[in-house]
Amino acid sequence: MITCNLNDIKKYDYAGERFRQAFEFLTKTDLMSLTPGTEIPVAEGVLAKIQEYTTDPEETRRFETHRDYFDIQFVVKGEEFVGIVPAKGLIPDGEYSEEDDIQYYRNPPKHGGALLRDGDFVIVPPTDAHRPNCMTDKRCTVRKIVVKV
Repeated sequence: MITCNLNDIKKYDYAGERFRQAFEFLTKTDLMSLTPGTEIPVAEGVLAKIQEYTTDPEETRRFETHRDYFDIQFVVKGEEFVGIVPAKGLIPDGEYSEEDDIQYYRNPPKHGGALLRDGDFVIVPPTDAHRPNCMTDKRCTVRKIVVKV
């Protein structure tokens, strides 16, 4: 699932070399053997972050954006809901962190999202805010790779 506003589609090359390298890494690597908490340089401008956590109730999580990178949120094992909403018009919750390339926002009253299960992914461009790590019916452990492109 890729969500995008038609006005932004010419900005992004989802079929470009960096995305190809990211998906090659996801398909050819034994992702369960990677150590959670580590970061792996995949290629120039492509970084994989290995995560493992227990999902949280949606209302306890915040929306976020990244100015410098797209996120490919790939669930290796488990199930989570990722809230998604255009960032335009959202109210910032704190200052932008250049070091971590992250801006948090107050939760909007309405948003869309994606249910991700084993093998599912969502690509989030810098123009969209996302709220990852949300539980579905019950809390569960998720192994996820977030590839920064």
